[in-house]
Amino acid sequence: MLISEEVFLYRNRDRKTQAARSRLRLLVVGVGALGCPAAWTLVEAGVGRVTLVDPDVVELSNLQRQVLFAEEDLGRPKAQVAAARLATVGSPTEIVALCHRVDPGNASALVAEHDFVIDATDDRATKLLLNRAAVGERRRLCYAAVARASGQLMGIEPGRSACLECVFPPAPGESSVPSGCDELGIVAPVAGTIGSLAALLALAAAEGAAAWRPGSMIFFELGRRRWRSIAFPRRRECPCCGGAGRQHDERTRRQESCPSSRV
Repeated sequence: MLISEEVFLYRNRDRKTQAARSRLRLLVVGVGALGCPAAWTLVEAGVGRVTLVDPDVVELSNLQRQVLFAEEDLGRPKAQVAAARLATVGSPTEIVALCHRVDPGNASALVAEHDFVIDATDDRATKLLLNRAAVGERRRLCYAAVARASGQLMGIEPGRSACLECVFPPAPGESSVPSGCDELGIVAPVAGTIGSLAALLALAAAEGAAAWRPGSMIFFELGRRRWRSIAFPRRRECPCCGGAGRQHDERTRRQESCPSSRV
């Protein structure tokens, strides 16, 4: 039940919808150009809990595209700074900051504690790890990525839709997931748009809204001013969610972690 202050704060929203949002537990992995706008949108929506995971500290190069940080935050842990900034929004959302990596040893347990996962990371290994953990724990996930002036995102619902490995089947010993912003650079407003949309997809999934279309990849190209969507089918031979991947949670725990220090 919404308390009186929350009723006033969200007075222009349907009470049943807002009450449902207040019970949501969301995991945002990566507090960078994608994770910052995603987390901000979720907190403003008044969800129950947002957990922010990022092992990095704020660097000068982050400031032009990561909207929760300022110059006085340089050298401080991103997750902690973001949590403190989001706490000023005036939302009842509980905000949890975790300043460590997501790795094969903790991914499944971390995912299992939440209702929905937003993958706002910028490296291939972690994206595949989160995908496998989400499939293993049967948690819905939104994959998001940006590169230069383009972005893409896709909702994943285990048992119903294609997973990330259905779309980007890795060759033996490597990943075919597209490179992220850390490697290619980005246009900041594109990251802001994709990050905010990832949060909106999470809300749509929780509310059963038509915007939640798992398995459909949304593409945005700023240079061509073009949006498009492609629906990807599940692959029976997918090593993660198909018949060949029924033991994937055990492999997730054994998977080698990425040598990068980034989420």
